[in-house]
Amino acid sequence: MLIPRWCRMTAIAGTMAATALLGSLPVSAAQRHTIMVGETLTGIAAAYGVTIDAIAQANGIANVDLIYAGQQLIIPTADDDTAQPTAAPTAASEPAPTETYTIQPGDTLWSIAVARGLTVDAILAANPAISDANRIYAGHTLTLPGGAVPLSTGAAGANWSTQDVRQLIERYANDYGLDPLLVQALAWQESGWQQHVVSSSGAIGVMQVLPETGAWVSQFVVGRPLDIRGSVEDNVLAGTAYLHWLINHFGGSLELALAGYYQGPGSVARTGVLEETNRYVQNIFAIRDYIAHHGVPPR
Repeated sequence: MLIPRWCRMTAIAGTMAATALLGSLPVSAAQRHTIMVGETLTGIAAAYGVTIDAIAQANGIANVDLIYAGQQLIIPTADDDTAQPTAAPTAASEPAPTETYTIQPGDTLWSIAVARGLTVDAILAANPAISDANRIYAGHTLTLPGGAVPLSTGAAGANWSTQDVRQLIERYANDYGLDPLLVQALAWQESGWQQHVVSSSGAIGVMQVLPETGAWVSQFVVGRPLDIRGSVEDNVLAGTAYLHWLINHFGGSLELALAGYYQGPGSVARTGVLEETNRYVQNIFAIRDYIAHHGVPPR
């Protein structure tokens, strides 16, 4: 998966309705607010007559695009410019540990990244001497950044073959009326169709679903509990159902839906599609075309 993953839940859906509801509240309303599905910090701040930054500061929110339905917010008064974060200060974090890996014959940066739960970009950043991601040599040593997840042969999905996963993706794509090749390309971009892959941001499995996104999809889209970590089938279902929701949310635009899958729908709506996100989207389309012409994903 190409991370960072910012998102994938910003308290989504029904933004206009939620904003209208908030608009009926007086500025002097109670100073605690429970985030509802569909709300954003932009709408909440406007309803209470305060700034996004004031709410973020009062609640220790580092990323204003990452809020969650059910989360409790402290709302500072409109004239309170000195609101302090409620989160306790934390000690400076230790640098993430690194490890080394000796490149084996047949390795690619992609295969190494997938096996270790990293991204190619993360490996390149840790190895500035590599000028071309497509030219690495057996016997050379790589530095692998912190967050690497070693391959676990006992992980969920270990008994699933590539063909099994491909057929599963195709089945759920057809169930949701999506192009199976597009969903296969998305899953390949994310994890190489492997359930054991867990990103440093916590995204899980074949479709790289964040736990909070999986919980939201379970409740509001699929309507039943989903085990995205322990079940390959539930993971694929969650990712496919979420993509289907995103396509509808963005009026049928595949580009914006894929951008929302990576960047987060709230962030896309608020800031537009970032250049990094655009490269991610175009790469998925390229993988889809490759599968269509060769019958298998690129290696």
